[in-house]
Amino acid sequence: MDDNLRKYLAEFLGTAAIVAAVVGAGHMVTSLGADQTVGLAVIAVTVAAVLFVVINLLMPISGAQFNPIVTLAFGIRKEISAGVGFFYIVSQFLGAVSGAVLANLMFDQQAVVSGVVQRMSPNTFIGEIVASAGLVLIVLLLVDHNKLGLIGVSVACWIAAGHIFTSSTSFANPAVTFGRSFTDAVTGIEFGSVAGFMVAQLIGAGLALGLSLALKQKKEQNV
Repeated sequence: MDDNLRKYLAEFLGTAAIVAAVVGAGHMVTSLGADQTVGLAVIAVTVAAVLFVVINLLMPISGAQFNPIVTLAFGIRKEISAGVGFFYIVSQFLGAVSGAVLANLMFDQQAVVSGVVQRMSPNTFIGEIVASAGLVLIVLLLVDHNKLGLIGVSVACWIAAGHIFTSSTSFANPAVTFGRSFTDAVTGIEFGSVAGFMVAQLIGAGLALGLSLALKQKKEQNV
C-alpha cells in the first residue's frame, strides 16, 4: 500500500476507535443503569484507555493526530503539507462517523440516529475552548521538546481529566464532535450544538498555537 494511503487509513481507524469508545461507553452505562457520577467516570477511563492505545499503536504510521485541530495546527506550522493535511481531516471525519455507527450496531441500536443531547451554552463554550487549547498545547510542546513518547499518556490523561473538570466534558475534536451527532447515546450531541463546539475548538487551537510560540521563544532565549 502507498505510504500516504497507510497514513490515511491509520487516521481513519484511530478516530473511529475513539468515537466507538465514547459512544459505546455511553450505551453501556445506560444499559447498566449506572448513575451519572459512575457513568462519567467509566466513560472518562474508557476513552482515555483507547486514546493511549491507538496513539501509541498508530503514531509510527501517521503521527496519530486523529483530530482536525491538531492537523490544522501542524499545517499552520508547516509540519504537514496542505494536501496530506486535507486527506487526514477527511479520514478523521469519515472515521468518526464510522465509529459512531459501529458503536450503535454493537448495542443493537439503529446504525444512524440523530443526537439528542443539547450541549451548547456559554459555559460549555468556554469549557470546550479550555479543553481544546490544553490538548493542542500538550501535543505541540511535546513535539517541540522531542518527547513524542509522552504524547499518548499525556493526551489520555488530559482527556480523562477534562471529562471531569470541563463543563463540556472535553470533546476537543471537531471530527469526534461531528461523529457523536450520529447517536442518541448519552455521550452524543444534538446537531444544533455541533457548530458551536467546533468554533470553540478552533479558538482553543488558535490559543494553543500562540502559547506554544511564546513558550518556544522563551526557551530559545534562555539557551
